[in-house]
Amino acid sequence: MDTALEAIFTRRSIRRFSPRSVEGRMQKTLLKAAFAAPAAENAQTKRFIVITDRDKLQTLPSLHPSAGPARDAPLAVLVCCDTSATPQTVFWPQDCAAATQNIMLAARVMGLGALWCGIHPLEEREKAFMSAFSLPGMVRPFSLVLIGYPLQDFFEENRYDPNLVYGETWGEPFAVPDDDADIR
Repeated sequence: MDTALEAIFTRRSIRRFSPRSVEGRMQKTLLKAAFAAPAAENAQTKRFIVITDRDKLQTLPSLHPSAGPARDAPLAVLVCCDTSATPQTVFWPQDCAAATQNIMLAARVMGLGALWCGIHPLEEREKAFMSAFSLPGMVRPFSLVLIGYPLQDFFEENRYDPNLVYGETWGEPFAVPDDDADIR
């Protein structure tokens, strides 16, 4: 992978995985990437559950309607927030979202695929994951990331839409400066 931009532009939601296991060093790299995500007010409230047990992975589709690919994925990471940790911040969902995105981008750089399954703010999903993973009441599940070697291709899809970008104030067209016209 040549650049971070290539990882960003070619990242896809992967739903078909090889059963090949993800090596321990790669799992640690994914977690290091998660911890490298920004945190509002430097509140280190993010917590992670690494799931590799085949039986546990098989139960995930019963907890989340988009987690069907977990039946084949060799790895999942449950991203959570410990609401009892201090300092606490109301921005914990953004912190967990940044960690989730970092996991997915690190996976892409390593040739792995990932699928983000949202949990928070749906109360019934949160309760299901809290029960299934014995989370104490102060720990809130945010997302589930399924990870593995992809059985589908990565590709770049340009989703940039200049009609959705404004300059200086709402409704004013944004004009790309001429000197930046050739950027990706």
